[in-house]
Amino acid sequence: MRMEEILYILGFFLGVGGGTIGFIIYFFSRVLRIRELSFKNIDPILIFFIISFFLSSLFSTFRKFSLLNFLVLLFLVLFYLFFIKENLSPSLIDRVLDYFIFGATLLAFSGINIFLHNKGYYAETPILGKNALGTVLATTIPLVQLKILTDNGKLWHFISLIILIVGLILSMSQGAILGLILAEILIFILGDKKVKRKVLYMSIIALLILVFFLIKSILVKDNLFSFFLTRVDPYSSSKIQRIYIWISAWKMFLDHPIFGVGFSAFSKMYPYYRLPQAIKENMSFAHNLPLNLLAETGILGFLSFSLVIFQFFYWGIKAYLRDKDYLSLAVLSGYTAYMGHQFFDGTMWSLHLGIIFFFFGAILRSLYEKGTFSSSIL
Repeated sequence: MRMEEILYILGFFLGVGGGTIGFIIYFFSRVLRIRELSFKNIDPILIFFIISFFLSSLFSTFRKFSLLNFLVLLFLVLFYLFFIKENLSPSLIDRVLDYFIFGATLLAFSGINIFLHNKGYYAETPILGKNALGTVLATTIPLVQLKILTDNGKLWHFISLIILIVGLILSMSQGAILGLILAEILIFILGDKKVKRKVLYMSIIALLILVFFLIKSILVKDNLFSFFLTRVDPYSSSKIQRIYIWISAWKMFLDHPIFGVGFSAFSKMYPYYRLPQAIKENMSFAHNLPLNLLAETGILGFLSFSLVIFQFFYWGIKAYLRDKDYLSLAVLSGYTAYMGHQFFDGTMWSLHLGIIFFFFGAILRSLYEKGTFSSSIL
């Protein structure tokens, strides 16, 4: 099988929410070429990131558990190192993203159908819950949005965009929607007049879709409207409970400021820091990326991972400002939506979604290093 075909399969599985499968297929197609990796040329920021997370795991009270999770992270870093070695021309990136979009559209369609069939509170799928579903859809929408500006495939991309927006709205994932809003603000600031018009058009379409489903909910008396009211209520139980989790995470950091409680050990330590007012006795993560990093990996892990995040942003912004191409803007915006959601959740800590972080980071690096090539969304 040609490497391009493997990349297409990877893109599809990432989009459909099966990132673990895509990772396994890609990784084992590349593992025999591990000797080609030049570890001397690894980015110093990435080295700082690996060392700080390793030390956090090593000094954790739950050392074995934390080191096992660090091993998973190490495989993701290897995936990233393999991926940046690919000959990722923008035209190839463009095609890989087409498969990512196709997978995400199928995922959204599945969530919509399950919602309509079950008349539930929100859309979800057997693979992904509502927040994980929201992460994938919010990440994909900017890609499709800028694809519509091209001459080829406009009808398909418009249909895909509608399905993705409907899926995201029905997921009722506030964090994902806020992440998408951040991405749209970025597109509006950096984009030309044509792009700015598309942002406004999409905003109007999204509002009309929301109004349609809310009115439908009132008429057929399903659960969507009542659940929507809890989403917009600033004093809802879910929001108050999340604040309690954030307070617990902050206390963990204060007690373990240098190395944290251990990478991925938040769930192990949470029962000891749970506030009496908190309803849930167990919690997997802090539902906020900065607080989760501080609690689990301390100030060193927080600084190192923040540098990785901002480095990816730097590559994307520089690539777009240099080339003024829609491809760089699309990937940068999708990455922004993905990271924006992490300030209100922790979906990136699961393998099938965490790989998307390194997938987009590698693409942004390739665009930054290689400049403008022929692409259908340039």
